Amino acid sequence: MFKFEYNMPASLFLEEAADLLHTHWKELAVNQDKIFLKPNVDAYVTYQNMGLLNNIVVRNQEDKIVGYSVLMIQPHIHYCDSIYASVDVIYVDPNYRKGSLGARLLFETEKLAVDKGADVILHHAKPNVPMIIKPLEKLGYSLYEHIYGKYLGEK
Repeated sequence: MFKFEYNMPASLFLEEAADLLHTHWKELAVNQDKIFLKPNVDAYVTYQNMGLLNNIVVRNQEDKIVGYSVLMIQPHIHYCDSIYASVDVIYVDPNYRKGSLGARLLFETEKLAVDKGADVILHHAKPNVPMIIKPLEKLGYSLYEHIYGKYLGEK
């Protein structure tokens, strides 16, 4: 029913997933009135060419992208003997959240990280959007650290 694609060229991903990225941003982004969605295509391409940026795209039967995961996989700057996978974004179109697609995308994201040699995988979860927390905990994830943010654009 769903087709999973791995490491789609970054510029093509950003083009084909543009509408879904916008939906994702509208649903979850913080400070939307100050920080606007504007992916850095050159950085995506550069990081992918370096082997650091990886993605998974999920397509429906009509070949439309309905989910994705983007992660950076690299040696940790403080623990250089360990490879860390940091999931930058993971998202499933709200119309496709019933069923197991989200869990499967989580599983495939973890599998990709393992295949690329990662020792640790990290997911960010916004506190006002707890829908990712329970599935992560069911898959054996635990809280590693809290991340605090503050908008500094207004001085």
